Amino acid sequence: MTVRRVLVATRNAGKLHELRPLLAEAGFEAIDLASAGIPETAAEAELEAHDSFEANALAKARYFAGLARGLPVLADDSGLSVRGLAGAPGVHSKRWSGRPELVGRALDQANNETLLRALSGLADDRASYVCAAAWVGDGHELVRTGEVHGRVVASGRGAEGFGYDPHFWSEELGQTFGESTREAKARVSHRARAVRALLEALAARPASGAATMGGWEPPPGPGKGGGG
Repeated sequence: MTVRRVLVATRNAGKLHELRPLLAEAGFEAIDLASAGIPETAAEAELEAHDSFEANALAKARYFAGLARGLPVLADDSGLSVRGLAGAPGVHSKRWSGRPELVGRALDQANNETLLRALSGLADDRASYVCAAAWVGDGHELVRTGEVHGRVVASGRGAEGFGYDPHFWSEELGQTFGESTREAKARVSHRARAVRALLEALAARPASGAATMGGWEPPPGPGKGGGG
């Protein structure tokens, strides 16, 4: 199998951890933003300004396609939709706590605390994780979505994953994503379903000469991108 390269447009280490094996299964080598030498800029914070996961994912893919030096780009936007909160936090999942100074685990904790406060006293804890995955390159722009259903549990369980995972109980797995191995989560997760649907759609389309995957080389010296 010929391994093809794709730029994965995220600085989230948890997402990269999930996406690399999914892409490898389909014959792709995931190139992260740091390895591609794409430094983080303030403009990136403005990309997820739309009211749908699909629009946000496509906006990110288009932005990084302009910096990708010929590589196609895979981007995603995802979040938690809680029935009792009328779908919130939804597209605001990443920064729902209103704490822009936080990153990584500290941000996850603040977001989860905000979630539990919002759910306090509400009877309906049903929830879904939703993901939109977008591809820009090879002459194509494609978006596919995936979902997984469950509910929010008040007591976080497990230390795997990231984001709201310790509080999201999956119907299919019978445990939280925080308790699930990467392999188990990949069988049912919203992100895995969206990315697999996207790769299947790409495989069904004729190749285009508008963009190439071969011939790209990383810039000399270490990459300067963020590590998250």
